[in-house]
Amino acid sequence: MQEARHILAAITQHITYNEFLPMVLGKEVMQKYNLILEKHGYFKGYDPKIDLSMSDDFVTSAFRFGHSLLPATIERWSPGNKYISSQRLSKMLRKPYDLYKAGWCDQYIMGLINQVAQAMDDAVTQEVTNHLFEEPDKRWGMDLAAINMQRGREHGVNSYNEYRAFCGLPRAHVFEDLLGTMSNITVARYKEIYRHPDDIDLWSGGVSERPLPGSMIGPTFSCLIGLTFKELRFGDRFWYENQGFPSQFTPDQLEEIRKVKLSRVICDNSDDIKTVQVYAMVLPDHEINPRVPCNAGILPRLDLSKWRDSQGPSPIVRPHPHF
Repeated sequence: MQEARHILAAITQHITYNEFLPMVLGKEVMQKYNLILEKHGYFKGYDPKIDLSMSDDFVTSAFRFGHSLLPATIERWSPGNKYISSQRLSKMLRKPYDLYKAGWCDQYIMGLINQVAQAMDDAVTQEVTNHLFEEPDKRWGMDLAAINMQRGREHGVNSYNEYRAFCGLPRAHVFEDLLGTMSNITVARYKEIYRHPDDIDLWSGGVSERPLPGSMIGPTFSCLIGLTFKELRFGDRFWYENQGFPSQFTPDQLEEIRKVKLSRVICDNSDDIKTVQVYAMVLPDHEINPRVPCNAGILPRLDLSKWRDSQGPSPIVRPHPHF
């Protein structure tokens, strides 16, 4: 059981850094923060001095960028990639009952890999700004955007302007300094709401930034997210690419983990899904991201024979920590 958890944790780390982060941050940011995974062998960057405590700016604001991407409805698609129906997002929160119906879990998974996300900007669907956790007999619910900003204030998170400076960006002395970083309309609204650029809430300013080239998010959130995931890689003794600890994988086991894609996980854990695009977090495209059968060679299965006890324990080579 413990080894199964060990493998699943490694697969989660691999998919996160190999498929999710490149899409969110883009290649340049991935390179800047040393987030590109090793293709072969072990990772040599482990540093035991890194504090892995999550920073409040990441937890309360930066990693909540995805709230801007939420759609107003959640779609169901058939395993044959045909649209079936959709449901308002606000009607599904805290109501998992559809997933108990035969076949519906697969249909929602198919919807998630076929549905278009909203653009990354300062707009958030009313399904979570006016109707979040709305009770059946009420017309209004809670406001997720307001909760995000109030959460940051309760945690004592610094202003957006402070984090711009922390990330090496020019501090805004007047609101006009933000022109070009975000839309003119957003800057004008900030002038109406806040007295000074130092008052802008981190979450609001971060989601309002124009994305960097090849990225989904702007420079401030790219900095905060990139730095956090760098620390998670460099400072985690149990990082799956590490060598020199009892928890290390053998070279053959590591090669198996590197083969796994999210699409393979979907194929292996669904009931009726028979085809899926190669990169499940990207919309299918017949040329650059085609749908392929689950039994296609391009989606190799994890070969668990590499974990047979008969292979014996792997040799432990102690790493040289960075001091």
